[in-house]
Parts: sequence; C-alpha cells; structure tokens
Amino acid sequence: MKAIFPILGAMAAATCAWAQQGAPARPQAAPIPAPRGITLPPQAAQAPAYVVPNQQKAREIAETVYNTWRLAMMRQDDQAWAGCTSAARQNKVRNMVVSERKQFPKDFFSKQPQPPQLEHFSYVGSIAGCGNRTMACTFVGKLQLGAKGQLAENAMVVELIFEGGRWKLDQTRFFNLSHLPNVKKRLHSRDLSVLQEQDGFHPYDKLPVIPPRCGAPQLIGKVFVDAPGREIEMRINGVSLHEFYDERRADTIAGGLRRGQNTISYTIKDNAGMQHPTLGIGLFVMPETPGNHPVCVFDHILDAKDAARGGTFTFTVSNEQIASMNPKFQRAKPEPFHVVPLKPQPKQEQPKKK
Repeated sequence: MKAIFPILGAMAAATCAWAQQGAPARPQAAPIPAPRGITLPPQAAQAPAYVVPNQQKAREIAETVYNTWRLAMMRQDDQAWAGCTSAARQNKVRNMVVSERKQFPKDFFSKQPQPPQLEHFSYVGSIAGCGNRTMACTFVGKLQLGAKGQLAENAMVVELIFEGGRWKLDQTRFFNLSHLPNVKKRLHSRDLSVLQEQDGFHPYDKLPVIPPRCGAPQLIGKVFVDAPGREIEMRINGVSLHEFYDERRADTIAGGLRRGQNTISYTIKDNAGMQHPTLGIGLFVMPETPGNHPVCVFDHILDAKDAARGGTFTFTVSNEQIASMNPKFQRAKPEPFHVVPLKPQPKQEQPKKK
C-alpha cells in the first residue's frame, strides 16, 4: 500500500480558491423564475428533478452574473463580489482565508488568478434544478489552468443559485476534454442530453448549506482527498464542510485543527459506471515554522479491492506529532489515526548471489 504522502502530498499546491447531483429526469421545458419570485414546477417535490430552461434567458443570466463576478474579482471590490456571490460561498472563502491566518478580504483578492474571459468560450446549454433555484450553465473553450499548464479544450460549468430574489454565482468548475473526444463533440454540437447524462454538468439538487463563520485556528490544517470515481461529503470539527467529486484536491480546514481531540465525519458514494481504483483521505497539520514539515494525523487509504465506507471518527493531535514536524526530531515518527490498517508493502526479492 502506498504511503499517504506520495498519494496526497503533491496536491497541496493544487488548490484554487475561486474555482471550485441524483439521476436526471427527462428534459422538460420550464421558464427561468422571474426576479420577483420563483415558480415551482409540479415535479419539484419529486427531487431530484432537472429541467431544461429557456436557453436564451439562461445564457443571458449566466453571462451577466459571471461577468459581474469576474469584474469584481479583478477590481478587488469586496462589496461587488459579495453582491453577486452566494452566501454559502462567501462564508467558505472567508473561512478559508481566516483559517490560514490571513486577512479577509485583502489576502483573498491579492492571491487570485485572473478568471477566464467568456469571450474565449462558446455557450453549450443550461440545466436547472432544485425547483428552478439552482442552475448549471456549461461553456466550452480552450483554457490554460495553472502557470505551467498547457492550453487545452475545457468545459466550464458555472453553478448559480437563486437567493435573495436574484441569481448569484456559487462556483465555477473545469473539465479537461482532451481525453473525452465524444463528450467534446457533443458539447460543441450543443447536445443538451449530454448535460443530463454527466453528473459534472448537473445543477445542485439541493441548496448548499451556509457554513458558520469560524475563528482563527489553533493549528492550520488541510484535508487531502484522492477519490477517483467517488463522491464524498465531509464535515470536520462540526464547522468545516467539504465536497469532493471524482477528483484529487486539497482544501483548507475551516477553523483548523486542535491539539487534543478532533472529529471528522463523511459519506462515500461510488459513482455508477466509473472506476474506483483507489481512495485516499488525509488530514495534515501544516507547518508555520520555516523548515518544518506537515504531519499526517488521520488517514483512510484503500485500494481497488476494498469497499469504501464512511463514518464518524474521533482522533487526537498529540504534542509528539507536532514536535515531529521539526526535521531535528530524533524519535520514531508517531503514527496517524488509521481508519483501516495500512497494508504492508510487498517485499522485493533480493538478487541471488552468484
């Protein structure tokens, strides 16, 4: 079994603060709710139910909200940003910044890459959900993710929420289409059925929970997840909420970790029709002293043969674990809390002496 660091440690730099689902029903024509109110379709009580809204109106909404949000980001205008960003996302972003001992909103805006221009993308279509209170609007175009990333064809999904009488942006998601030629072809042909078939293009089937605002952390913590073919919903210390969908990602833990007892609970769902080769979940205390290393305090590592089950767990961050972050630490490294025992590494055969 691979160690947690090779599986998950490389993801620490892969986070992106601004980039950041049920069997679909048969598409039905449904209007976008007017700004003065929301009209719920008859099937709204039978969730999840996704509908195809008026595409022209959906496109206008998506482009207006996204461009307003993008301009607020580029101008570092926190009031304009708050006005077009969902309440749940506002608290998540604020908690992330505070949990890294930084100032919000100053340090949030200063670290953000420039959001891509919609002019570089073509509109594909939109799907609405949650009684027309959520909408996922998909665009396709070429994009370079990261300073060293290559220009590649990507789908960009703009997730919107109707709250306070207006549409607001919750998050944007990107999917590299380089290895999905059939999906890419269907997107370029504006085949709306592909948006129904692929979970990544779905709107939320429930409104996101607004997390409580956290205080400054005792210990800066990160959660690293490698969950191909799986969907994970997670809560850490009752405050930090996380969702992972068929991805490899690192998140800052809202409110951080504490010396002594901590709790984590999560559910794991295998996505039908997708491979589930491995699973890796790790919680790390991050160093604040130059030269120190992260220390893993909790892990859940499985291979393809194991059944992935969630649960609620209590684990301890000990003084010895904190001390072991110092490279001068001489004693045996303390073990993290293992949800399942790590499998021993297979022994390599030694070459026979001639």
